[in-house]
Amino acid sequence: MLSDLEEKYAVELGKEYRGYGNEIVRRLIESIMVDSRKHAGLYMTAAHIAEGKSLSIMDLKFEELEKSLRLHIEKEQEMIDAAKALMEEVKDVRIRKILAWIYEDELLHHPMMTVLLDVVLKRETITEQDVWDMVFRDLPTHGHAPDPYVGILYG
Repeated sequence: MLSDLEEKYAVELGKEYRGYGNEIVRRLIESIMVDSRKHAGLYMTAAHIAEGKSLSIMDLKFEELEKSLRLHIEKEQEMIDAAKALMEEVKDVRIRKILAWIYEDELLHHPMMTVLLDVVLKRETITEQDVWDMVFRDLPTHGHAPDPYVGILYG
């Protein structure tokens, strides 16, 4: 599975994490390692969805998550703007390349959070009414313990 390959790669990079005595090299390797772990998690998530595992959460929890993600979406936009502005100021090509990687990553995060909310989670939100319906409408016993005498023939 791809998630296992990414995780294995991250572990291998972790061995290189020391950066051979150079802080800059260490941080660059570390950032690639973190991305590989992120990719492993995304592959695993996609596999769970393909297997039919539920992403459902209660509507109240969804509201909390939505509020939190909306705040992060705003922060991501600030980071996009900041990275773009910094790229325009910096002259060193090496630094501009690093800033471009950050900028591209931020561009991916922003819509990812929106899609997470609107497509993935919202579709599987469970309302309190859904829970009540599951207990009192959809179950054969309508929320009560089964009657031990139903279906028994008396002689």
